[in-house]
Amino acid sequence: MVNSEIMKAILGQGGALVLACIVLYNIMSQYEKLIDTMVQDNKEDRAMYQKNMSELSEHMDKVNVTLEKIQRDISSIREQQRKE
Repeated sequence: MVNSEIMKAILGQGGALVLACIVLYNIMSQYEKLIDTMVQDNKEDRAMYQKNMSELSEHMDKVNVTLEKIQRDISSIREQQRKE
């Protein structure tokens, strides 16, 4: 009698509940790993973004200096043309 009660518990609602809990635990552990991976990837992406923005800013500063030099050169050429 005890064996049949154990089999009913395993194959019935109790077994389904235990199986559901095990599956849910496995899904949650995989989900946690996925979230950790995404957070790590986002940290790397943010670091790369900051580096690229810094490099872009430096490049823009150089372009600005070059542009100012070109403007000064054009102004000096115009002044020379006016004197002639």
